[in-house]
Amino acid sequence: MAPGAPGRAANDPAAGVAPLTVPDPRALDWRRRCRLLGPACYRIPLSDAVLTVLFALVALLSFSLVTTWGAHPVYLANALIALVVAAAQPFRHRRPVASGMVVYLAMVAYVALLRVTPVNLGLSPVIAAVPTALHTLTRWAPDRRWGAAGLLAALMGALVNPQTVYSVNPHTAGMFNYPPFGFALACVLVVTAAYLLALRARSAAESLDRLVAEAARLAAARAASAERLAIARELHDLVGHGLTVVKVQADTGLALGTPEAARDALTAARDAAAGALASTRELVALLRGSTAEGALAPPADLTGLPGLVEQARAVGLEVDADLPAAEVLAAWNGSWTALQRLTLNRVVAEGLTNAARHGAGAARITVFRHGGDCGVRITNPLPVGEPATAADGEHRHEYGHGLTGMAERLRLAGGRLESGPRDDAGAYFLLDAVFPVSFPAALPEPPASSTPSPPIVQDS
Repeated sequence: MAPGAPGRAANDPAAGVAPLTVPDPRALDWRRRCRLLGPACYRIPLSDAVLTVLFALVALLSFSLVTTWGAHPVYLANALIALVVAAAQPFRHRRPVASGMVVYLAMVAYVALLRVTPVNLGLSPVIAAVPTALHTLTRWAPDRRWGAAGLLAALMGALVNPQTVYSVNPHTAGMFNYPPFGFALACVLVVTAAYLLALRARSAAESLDRLVAEAARLAAARAASAERLAIARELHDLVGHGLTVVKVQADTGLALGTPEAARDALTAARDAAAGALASTRELVALLRGSTAEGALAPPADLTGLPGLVEQARAVGLEVDADLPAAEVLAAWNGSWTALQRLTLNRVVAEGLTNAARHGAGAARITVFRHGGDCGVRITNPLPVGEPATAADGEHRHEYGHGLTGMAERLRLAGGRLESGPRDDAGAYFLLDAVFPVSFPAALPEPPASSTPSPPIVQDS
């Protein structure tokens, strides 16, 4: 994600409860909005590279005064100021506040140098770094107050500008034939325009992000409703099958009439009713919660796991799969509950979908049984130029809202989900899901209120 810590807490959209949202700072993600140059490990916007070159040329011209007129301290200081401004340009977007402060302090030193210089330095092009730094602060700094503070400092600098300083310096007074007021007014107009343009661009980007977030919320609500409908259909099939068995066994017991036959029929009916009731409770538990996104639930048949891998390969994803043998999956089918089978199918399907949508390169999936737990691990490389962490060190979370639904399903099954970008062995995305399968998963306690708690996705 972008710089800053994202935060979302969405209530059940299907229940009509307005979600409490803290907008993600995607409007500040310059990596997605700027044309980048350089190697993948350190890419900078094209504008930063251009400004770096331009101000480096200014510094080179300033050093030419030293070679022409000698190493006078004023010439050396003038060249050093230009060099500092040039060195701050590659960090305009990566560290907008630090880069802006360096430029502003360099301008303070430049004005002080003009006030005391005994020679004619002229107006250096480095003063153009002020409006560019102000624009960057206003557009990309996480806190809007930095832009306002930068505008105030720039307006003060427009009044104490080089022309005004030259006019009071006895060594350089009268070198310009236009009044200081005109130059100060021009400086005020330039910095104000830079601030307003940046503020407008930032507001437009934030408005667009809000519209996209609202559209995603509505799509999530529709997807959640569709998933509930699919689970409700499966619930109908399970209950219908169980009741059919109960009816047939009851009719058999009545027709035969012997005590032994009646006992056998009633035992079979009891077992069928108990199985249908257990499956009904599991599926009702799924319907009780809300998911942020999701396609229709995959069928609860574990022998179809290789088919899910082949479907992912059919859409162009290169998959290295390490799945249990067919006989092992068949054995799991006979010993696991419907909720556990649904959970494994959904984790595999959603994880591969996430890798196909947001990854770059081959994905690796491993499904394993360890003790009383079943685990799924999926890794896939991140796109080139997409860092595993945001500028503030926080892991990015922009890899699919389906992870929220997956975490909710795992919570209902008594499991946990760990997902997020990693960079300890190259930039890649990790999805690690574990849930118990030794015994039927305990049903969660009914929520204290009608608003379910959001699922917890661990990112470490």
